[in-house]
Amino acid sequence: MKLEVLLEEVEVLSCTGDLSVEINNLACDSREVSPGGLFFAIPGRQQDGRSFIDDAEKRGAAAIIGPGGRTLSKGCVSVEVKDIRKAMALTACRFYGNPSRDLSLIGVTGTNGKTTFTYLLEAILTHAGFYPGVIGTIRYRYLECTRSPRTTTPESIDLQKLLREMANRGITHVVMEVSSHGIDLQRVYGCHFRCGVFTNLTRDHLDYHGTMENYFASKARLFTEVLPAFNGMKPVALINIEDPYGRRLREMSRVDTRSFHSKGPADYWIDEVAYSSKGIALTMRTPSGTIALTSPLLSEANAQNILAAGATACSLGINHDAIAQGISAMDSVPGRLEKVWQGDGFAVIVDYAHTPDALERVLSSLRSLTAGRLITVFGCGGDRDKGKRPLMGAAAARLSDVVIVTSDNPRSEPPEQIIQEILQGVQAQDIPYRKPTQLIASSIVGKTYTSEVDRREAIHLAVKMAREGDLVIIAGKGHEEVQIIGGTSHPFRDHDEVISAVTSLRRRGLSMCMS
Repeated sequence: MKLEVLLEEVEVLSCTGDLSVEINNLACDSREVSPGGLFFAIPGRQQDGRSFIDDAEKRGAAAIIGPGGRTLSKGCVSVEVKDIRKAMALTACRFYGNPSRDLSLIGVTGTNGKTTFTYLLEAILTHAGFYPGVIGTIRYRYLECTRSPRTTTPESIDLQKLLREMANRGITHVVMEVSSHGIDLQRVYGCHFRCGVFTNLTRDHLDYHGTMENYFASKARLFTEVLPAFNGMKPVALINIEDPYGRRLREMSRVDTRSFHSKGPADYWIDEVAYSSKGIALTMRTPSGTIALTSPLLSEANAQNILAAGATACSLGINHDAIAQGISAMDSVPGRLEKVWQGDGFAVIVDYAHTPDALERVLSSLRSLTAGRLITVFGCGGDRDKGKRPLMGAAAARLSDVVIVTSDNPRSEPPEQIIQEILQGVQAQDIPYRKPTQLIASSIVGKTYTSEVDRREAIHLAVKMAREGDLVIIAGKGHEEVQIIGGTSHPFRDHDEVISAVTSLRRRGLSMCMS
């Protein structure tokens, strides 16, 4: 495709060279440039793409979009644009034939619930006879294809390429997690969404956004800029007005907007709900009637996720039977209140909760389902929002019987320092400290806490101390498969460590019985 055609919707400030040059690939990483390519030299927080222009030229780039005034090699076109990220997104849309126009694209944004929402809506769409794809935190997947994500929302070039693959393979609907970073960095700019969904907003990513207002403003742009700017499909916004930010967003939205609220009044709401260790049963009120829904998922948070998915499905015109069948068929989400073990009198759950609100919601829900003690293992990531650490510590101490504070991707920070900042919140709840070795004693009663830097040891400790009726929750990492220490990613999966701990415990028990 000719460069001049690719740039038709882009605000170009200046250019040197022949714009009729043919472009056969796009890249914002110089290592991915091939002869005839267009390289976007994007200034970044960690690396500046302008430093890699020479490398892109050596690899055969036909054109560079970046700073103006630079002399490039003979025949290489230089283009300066007003907004390089918008330019990249619009160019990618044009290069891959605007694939979102050939799909029903549903974008979900919010702090919590996005991943579970995508799994629920995928199940509903499948039972309705459609062919859905999913783009999100755990996997990008469609049909038999699956790949691990580098980011929740792909860079615009990768996103448009993936959407084109899906459309060409007969995918009808794509359910995509749209992160605040993805919106802020224009990764979804140019996409034609059929639905945009807002789940909630609580403290997260303040290391990037700085303030909650900035964080909210980023999320809001999906509904105030992206959806209305590319509205060939007359998109619908589904907004959770139970959340105060959702109520603000409803007034700001510039497209057809419908509301949901777990208790009503709203366009979609929950009339009756019952929770048990076997799952959730609820009645959802909709403008087109009542739907009785059952799900093996646990917790109030998942009832809200079910409501969001059901409301979106109704807005897509899906019949009630398919909604009910899809909800009941979706039995688990990797790392989201995932029951990894139930036996020997106790249960172990792995969950991704890594914000104060998410941890508090999860623990509050599990509290009512726990006959014995609620044992919580969690930590906080390094090089991220430090202000949430004592808040999470306080929430864990209030709602758990035993708190074991440990590491969670410490990155460049000393894990001991992160733990101490978490413990400020734990200690403010005035509960006693005990050494890890003391927690295994069956005589321990009452609330208590400890710390164990090694996450593997912390998980094994929680399993060792569990007794009849106890519930252990391992929070923070969920589906993740590595532990990032320093600049190195080490293979680590909470799910596997739980199974290892249970296996070790049962072997010891068998050995004692035989001795």
